[in-house]
Amino acid sequence: MRAFALSLTAAACLCACGHHRSPAEEALLRRGDCAELLRAADEARARGELALAKDLADGCPQDRLVDLAAHVSPEQGLLLCGRARAADAKAFCSSDLVGQLTSNLHARILIGPPDPTDAGDPVLLQAFAELGPGFNLFWNADDPDVVVGRMTVTIERTENGTVATVADGKGNKQRVPATQHRVVARAEAQVELSGKTRTLRVTDELRNLTWEAAPRVAVAAKFEPKLPTDLEMKKRAVLAWVRAVAKAVASAPPEGIDVSDAKGCVAYGLSLNLAAGNSVAAASGAGDPDKVSTCEKILGEPAGAGIPVS
Repeated sequence: MRAFALSLTAAACLCACGHHRSPAEEALLRRGDCAELLRAADEARARGELALAKDLADGCPQDRLVDLAAHVSPEQGLLLCGRARAADAKAFCSSDLVGQLTSNLHARILIGPPDPTDAGDPVLLQAFAELGPGFNLFWNADDPDVVVGRMTVTIERTENGTVATVADGKGNKQRVPATQHRVVARAEAQVELSGKTRTLRVTDELRNLTWEAAPRVAVAAKFEPKLPTDLEMKKRAVLAWVRAVAKAVASAPPEGIDVSDAKGCVAYGLSLNLAAGNSVAAASGAGDPDKVSTCEKILGEPAGAGIPVS
């Protein structure tokens, strides 16, 4: 009777485990290669063998996962983190690591106005031409992935009295009455991100001092402040705004993004997760079936695995 009870216990354990490792899977676990294990876990997950997927993914320890994800391309790193998350592995990527990988992904994204006939602000177009290639961000008025409203830039100049510490004729520090000149450029525009309209604002500020001559302490006058013109300040503010929008779209890529390469597919997966509020949505059947199927092929995922990114 006792032996029968033990047999029932063993049988229950086998049922709970729900899988048996094949010789090839045992060999995978012995090698301990995280990339191989997580790829095999994806294949098991796509077949519906979730317990086996977790068992294989758990063969990748925390330190190896983090080290590997941090030393491959951003798209590959996000896939490794996503495969571990989708398999419910013990190892995971920290939010800081995922954020760093996401900010460096730079999938190709097209930005443009709501009206294709809008030629755009020349200073804004120049800023995209200068910074866009570095972020893989390009202006396209005809078919943008991200719609941007009209930009406004304001310039404000102020002066106020202060005290400056300046060098006299012998190089000694002297304190003299001075005027602080301040110029502030503010740029803002609305951007549609993840189905919501956000107003992105940036500020660029510069200051400079002038003072009259102080003969008693041998300090020469400085009459003209060294500050940029209004046009130069506008250019500075618009460049800062382009950097801000690049950061914003990296953390919230559009669902309409082109999926012709790995970067685009990973960004598409991130957008699906964000829209669903679920870090495994893209690995669990969310998204346009044709896009997902295309991305599975591009990313080397088995059919049915989705886009496991995190």
